[in-house]
Amino acid sequence: MNFDEYCSSVIDRYPEYVTQKEMCTILNICISTAYSIQKKDMIPFEYINTSEGRRQRIKITDILRYQYEKMCFAESENEFIEGLRRYYQKQLRKFPKLLLVSDVMRFTGYSKTAVNNWILRNELKPLSFKNKRIQSFRRGNGSIITKDTFLDFLTGPYYRNITRKSDVHKEQARQYEQLFDTFMSKRGAVSV
Repeated sequence: MNFDEYCSSVIDRYPEYVTQKEMCTILNICISTAYSIQKKDMIPFEYINTSEGRRQRIKITDILRYQYEKMCFAESENEFIEGLRRYYQKQLRKFPKLLLVSDVMRFTGYSKTAVNNWILRNELKPLSFKNKRIQSFRRGNGSIITKDTFLDFLTGPYYRNITRKSDVHKEQARQYEQLFDTFMSKRGAVSV
């Protein structure tokens, strides 16, 4: 389901603008989480003066966009993941079709130990024949990984949910989220 379908299926339930308290109810979050989300500029808002005092006014489409992105992040096949795969494909364009551990290290910014642990835990699947990993011909280069397998790993939930991200990983995630937000806001402006 894309954002337009998702938005049109639920937007009739809500008014055009809501308060922070109503946003908490819609997203099923506490007030401190709402403050955190807004502090990170994930959901824009503005202050208005009412008879009860100063209140936040939040556009319902911004809340639904945030909810959709969170929902997409948890799924394995959707608009967010498809776009993320295209983003990584462009980034990997200059890399060979068969990657070494050193290539994965350079692209992700993680150490050799981290990459080897991903392989050992079967999160990142190396090239294998009859259940035996194929090693590089050069001594010390380790396992060989296909570009498609690496793309599956990059777009999979394990890599996206790493808590202590490398600086390279943080920058790639930030760049893609900006691209996706721009894409979603252009679509939201047209259809909603």
